[in-house]
Amino acid sequence: MVSSEPRDPIGAEPELPASPGEAATIASPEATLEAIGEATAGAAAEAAFDRGETGGREPRGTDRQAALRALRNLEATEARLERNARREAEETRGKLVQELLPVLDNLDRTIRAAQGGRSDPALLEGVRMVRQQLEGVLRGYGVERIEALGQRFDPAVHEAIGMIAVDDPQRHGAVVHQAEPGYRMSGRLLRPARVSVGKLVAPPHSRPAPYWR
Repeated sequence: MVSSEPRDPIGAEPELPASPGEAATIASPEATLEAIGEATAGAAAEAAFDRGETGGREPRGTDRQAALRALRNLEATEARLERNARREAEETRGKLVQELLPVLDNLDRTIRAAQGGRSDPALLEGVRMVRQQLEGVLRGYGVERIEALGQRFDPAVHEAIGMIAVDDPQRHGAVVHQAEPGYRMSGRLLRPARVSVGKLVAPPHSRPAPYWR
């Protein structure tokens, strides 16, 4: 009589029971989804930390150094822009002053001409007041007048326009006539003084007599 109960095949390994973790995974799909979500969130947080998105946490050393370099570059840029702005402002003031200097020269010439003639004293005084007012405005911009008359000739601040014979050795090489004064602004020369320089010439009686055969 043949038995109806199934028999194990020869050589077949017995089926082992599932491990507790596998059993829990198989038994609870919700737990599997939760574990996957936690792993994904952790990877995203780590990537954000690497990008510097620390969310209030202290950044890494490389990020701190990059921030310091960016701050130093910004400060250097601001300082350069400020220097350029100051230089442009000084150049603009210098150009304005140079345009006003001929006006001051003409007022000086007018005053000298009026002093030598028969001019209205009230008109002459008015011209003097205008000249003083203009000179005060220029002084407010840091303009300084260079008086060269009687000084030793200095090519750094004087422009020689001629030579004048002198018989005094003390006046040789000195400024004996000033056509136009010079001006400097904040230590920078705006215009040299236009002058004539003395040249020593021996008097006739001191010259050696010609030799005649």
